[in-house]
Amino acid sequence: MKLHRRIIDGLRLFKCRRSTHGLVPTSSGIPRGLSNSPAFTIKDPPSWALLTTGPCRWKDDDSLLVAGSNSSTTAETHTSTGHRLRVSFDLAAPPARSLFYYNCTETTSDGKPAGLNIVAAHGDSVLLWMACRRSESASSSTSYVFDNFVYRSGCDTRRPSLTRLPDLKVFRRYESERSIRPLTSEDTGIMRRGGDGELVVARIDVLSEHCGGKGMANLCVLRPGSSSQWEDKRLLPILHEEGDEVMGPLTGPNMAISVGDRFLCWVEGHSSFIVCDMADDASTKLRHVALPGFPYDPHYYTNDLHPLEDAHNIGAAGTSAVRFVAVEPRCCCGGFGRCSCPRSRHAFTVTTWTLTLTMDEPIKWVKDTVLDCEELWALPGYEGIPRLHLKCPVVCLDNPDVIWFRVVSYEDEKAWMIQVDTRRKALLAAVIQTIGPFGSYNPYNPYFLRQAKLR
Repeated sequence: MKLHRRIIDGLRLFKCRRSTHGLVPTSSGIPRGLSNSPAFTIKDPPSWALLTTGPCRWKDDDSLLVAGSNSSTTAETHTSTGHRLRVSFDLAAPPARSLFYYNCTETTSDGKPAGLNIVAAHGDSVLLWMACRRSESASSSTSYVFDNFVYRSGCDTRRPSLTRLPDLKVFRRYESERSIRPLTSEDTGIMRRGGDGELVVARIDVLSEHCGGKGMANLCVLRPGSSSQWEDKRLLPILHEEGDEVMGPLTGPNMAISVGDRFLCWVEGHSSFIVCDMADDASTKLRHVALPGFPYDPHYYTNDLHPLEDAHNIGAAGTSAVRFVAVEPRCCCGGFGRCSCPRSRHAFTVTTWTLTLTMDEPIKWVKDTVLDCEELWALPGYEGIPRLHLKCPVVCLDNPDVIWFRVVSYEDEKAWMIQVDTRRKALLAAVIQTIGPFGSYNPYNPYFLRQAKLR
C-alpha cells in the first residue's frame, strides 16, 4: 500500500509519503492506525503549524486567492511605498510545513518581485518583513526601507488581517541619527498575550565589550495595541550566575522563541539563552540562563568523526517552562562522546531537560527522560529506518514529551521524519522523504523552525 503525503517543504525540495510501517498521530499526539484519509483537511485542522523563517513563496494575483485549500486565509494591506501586499497560507499538519504565499506590486531595482520573509511566529500571529524601494535616481543607488508586518489568522468571528508596523529606528555606533533597522529571525520575537490579548514585538541587541556594554543589551519593544512607537530600553544589565559566560554578539542569539504569553527567550543553540518577562513592562529585566552542560566536548572531531549536526533544540513546555533536547553520542562501553569502533559509530542517547522560567527565583534544570538508541531501534515500526544519529529535534507544541526527529541517509538520498514519545518510549509516526546530496539545504535546521497555532 502506498499513501502519498503533502509536500512538506516550503521550497518544494522534498517529495514525501507516509511510511507504511509507522503510526499516524492525531493532533493530540496519540497515535492512530494508518488509513486512506488525507493527511490534512480544513475540516480536521492540526492544532499547531510548523513554519520556516526566510522567504515566502510568490504567487500570481489570481492563484493566490486559492493558494491554500481555504481562501479565507487571505489578507492584504499596503507597503510604506503604497504598493498592495496580499498574503495567504496553506496549512499542513506537522511534520509538513505550512507555506506562506504572497503577491505584491512592489519590485526590486531589476524589476523582480520584492521578497517577503517570515521572522517569527506565536499563537495566531506571524511577523514578516519586506525591503521596499523608497526612492531611486540616476545619480544615486536605490534607497530601501524595511517594512514589518503582522499577519493574524482568522476565526469564526474575525477575518484574517495583515497590519504594517511602525518603523524601527535605532541608533548604531558611529551614527549621528536614528536609522531604520530590519527585524531578523535571530534577534526578534513576537508574542500574543492571551487569546485576544495584546501583541508584543521585541528585538534584542546584545552588546560587546568594545562598545562598553559587556553583560548588557538594548531591547526595543513595540506594543501596537497601546502605542504606535517603539520603546528603546538601553543598557539593560543581563542578570547571570557568578562564573557564567554571558552571551555576546558574536556567539548569539540564533533564534527567539515565545513561552506561554509571558516569556520571550533568545537562544544561542549550544550554550545559553536570555529570557525576558514581557508581562512586566514597568521593570524590564533580562536573565542569562546556561543550558545543561554536555558530558563531552561537542566540538571535538577527527578526520573520520565530525561533530553531530543539528543535534540540539529548545522549545516551549507549557506556559512557563522550556524543554531542552540533546542527541548525544556515546561509546558502546557506556561513556559519552563519539567513538570510531563499529558498534559505537552511530550510537547515541536522547536526553531531555525541563526548566521552569522565573526572573528572580533560583532555577534548576530537571532531567526528564533518557532514550538510548538501542531502545529506539527496537521499537515497533522502526524497521527499515537507518540506524543513524538523530537530527533536528522539534518539540511538539501540544505535548513536550512528543518530539519530531530527522534521520538522514545521504548515501541513499533519503530522510525520515519520526515522531517519538520520549516519556512512553513509543514511535508514533514516520514519514519518508527524498533529499539532495550531502551539503544540500536543510529546511529542518532547528534555528529556522517556528511554531504557531494558525487556523
